[in-house]
Amino acid sequence: MKLFFCILLAFSSAFAAAQQKSTREAQFLIEKVLLSTKKNDPTHQLNSFKYDAYENLKISGDPEALTGPGYKKTELRKTLKKTGVFFAEKTSQHIYDETEGYKEIITGANMPGFDEPVYPIYNIDFQSENIYNDAYIIFDQEYLSPLSEKSISLYNFKIENDSLIMGRPVTKISFTPQEVKAPQLFSGHLYIDKQTYGVAKAVFEKTADLNINAFHEFIYDSTYSLWFNSSRKLYVRKEKTRKALELFGARLDVGIKSSTKEDETASEDLYLIIEAVNSNFKTNRDIEYGTRGLKVEVQDSAINQQEQYWKKHRGEDAFSTAELAQFMDLDSIVDASKITRKLETIDKFKAGYFPVSFVDIDLKYLVKFNEYEAFRIGMGGQTNEKLSKNFRINGYLAYGTKDAVYKHKIGVGYRINKEKDTWLNIYKQDDITEFAAESFLTDARVYSLFEPRLINIPTFYLFKQYGISLQQRLFPSLISEVSLSRKRINQTTNYQFIPDDQVFTQYVLAEVSLGARWSPVSKFMRTPRGYQEISRGYPILSGQITQGIKGFTESNFNYFKISGKAQYSIKRPDKSRTEFLLEGHYSVGEVPLTHLFHAYPNAPNKDEILQRFSVAGTGSFETMYFNEFFSDKITIGQIKHHLVPFHIFSFLKPEMVLISKVAWGDLDNAQRHQNVTVNTLEKGYFESGFELNKLLFGFGLSASYRYGAYHLPNFADNLALKFTFYLEL
Repeated sequence: MKLFFCILLAFSSAFAAAQQKSTREAQFLIEKVLLSTKKNDPTHQLNSFKYDAYENLKISGDPEALTGPGYKKTELRKTLKKTGVFFAEKTSQHIYDETEGYKEIITGANMPGFDEPVYPIYNIDFQSENIYNDAYIIFDQEYLSPLSEKSISLYNFKIENDSLIMGRPVTKISFTPQEVKAPQLFSGHLYIDKQTYGVAKAVFEKTADLNINAFHEFIYDSTYSLWFNSSRKLYVRKEKTRKALELFGARLDVGIKSSTKEDETASEDLYLIIEAVNSNFKTNRDIEYGTRGLKVEVQDSAINQQEQYWKKHRGEDAFSTAELAQFMDLDSIVDASKITRKLETIDKFKAGYFPVSFVDIDLKYLVKFNEYEAFRIGMGGQTNEKLSKNFRINGYLAYGTKDAVYKHKIGVGYRINKEKDTWLNIYKQDDITEFAAESFLTDARVYSLFEPRLINIPTFYLFKQYGISLQQRLFPSLISEVSLSRKRINQTTNYQFIPDDQVFTQYVLAEVSLGARWSPVSKFMRTPRGYQEISRGYPILSGQITQGIKGFTESNFNYFKISGKAQYSIKRPDKSRTEFLLEGHYSVGEVPLTHLFHAYPNAPNKDEILQRFSVAGTGSFETMYFNEFFSDKITIGQIKHHLVPFHIFSFLKPEMVLISKVAWGDLDNAQRHQNVTVNTLEKGYFESGFELNKLLFGFGLSASYRYGAYHLPNFADNLALKFTFYLEL
């Protein structure tokens, strides 16, 4: 017996020693792989490369596993309810240039059941193509790769055996997380080329909340001693617990918790399958990159490929199961359930429109309220591509219940160039607008159910305007607009402008303006419908110059104005973020107060703090009273720090935001502006506070306090308490 234990102990010691040796050798080999990453990564080793790809996405199973906000989720879920399967396929060219970066040109796009593909699907990073990156991505979720710089401290490695791939000797290494329950780590295998230390095959597996199996196959290029990814596969199957993924820009929860016996017997399986095959690799050659600044480009002809085209690319077993073969019936099913119509409606609603035949009704004109008009009731809209892709008519008609006056705008646009989205517009407008409210021509359209500051604004002027403008996207990240306009101004107050000896209460302004907005880090996609910003990067820079021309169309004044704005945001993995805004305006010449600048005040001119309780704006000074300060030169700074959301309940995740704002300004020749009190900001205006957002139905609360040189004697006059409202459509 003693001899048996001695033999067993010796065997155990030898086995443990062998295991340690295998682990040390595997770790040593992985260290060599990491040191050789740049040599084996095509994006580092090559000046350029290009290859063709065919990829398909299949989703089959329980649509109730699709949860979370977003119209894309809703329509996909409806499709699955009717069909039990969702299918999409594409062909594309993948291009890399060391100067311009990576882009995908989609040459064929097929999504049965829809008149056009749901283009946002092409923004999703379903599965990493480059396994040498630190992060391995599945459905836009980042996992820590076994080939990341930190892998030695995250994973256990073990040598399994040696074999051959494409006639080259490789070593199979297994990897497992050092922490068994680590959510962002995989298990799997890597096949390492013994000579180059490049990856010749990779398998990633995860069996926690999600069952994930990801595969990469490679082919060897002896000219450059590189392994190129020849195919990818991804299989995701849900379990009973939930795990959120992003699909179509909405949450995809793979898995649901059963609460009844009936639920437990129901089919819960949801399968997501990605299969991609790459071919025709070309390296270090002169490659036609196409339009700069695009990450994804869907060619106009891509959506018109015929069935023969797709049969040529699909594998023989592409639709071997009866369940997945149902996609052939998607066209009639989707048409019968009017999913395409619903998708169009919700998509345009996100931008503030409701489509009715060939007209998109503009929802922002329906109902508003302000002190001058009281309730402002109206209707606006523009024609859409169903009428014409190169011609549009837009406008609105509104009526104020207090002033009992109709306001209107009518405009016509013609697209001169499709590639640069160049539109020539002419318009006529008769309306009111706020004193000293400078705006940027190229600011992106922002739609809200209501405009918070509009409720509080007390001072407006009347104008009648004619104008012509040219809008153009010079390249994906740069949009521009130039306009020429004539305005006849009338007052709703006793304001008088006296630049010399002549008194003006009515005057004519002729202006030529040039504006541009540059998003150098943002990523864009071009589709047959135009350009889309698929991921917003910072900084975002806006600039504008305006020249007033005296004598042109009876204009009364000469002046020059220049404005600039810079936005920056730092996002962190824990979902906190910090936002910065710097804005400046400068003018010189004969500029009436109506066309000078303010710092976006938002405090009603009322005595009691509760009387001033209203809705906070998105970038306004909540403690600054309307008409308190005017400037002909002004600088505004703002910092917002969003803390990590509080997870109280699944339906209650409030967000705390800490805010500080500052403004400096000055005004020359204040005596020109009569019958109005003019204060300046040369000492600096300071305001800080916080917002507690998304407490209930998008509503929250905010508190702000003014301090510094313009602090008021009464404590309550420096304090602003308000609602906030943020609704994500």
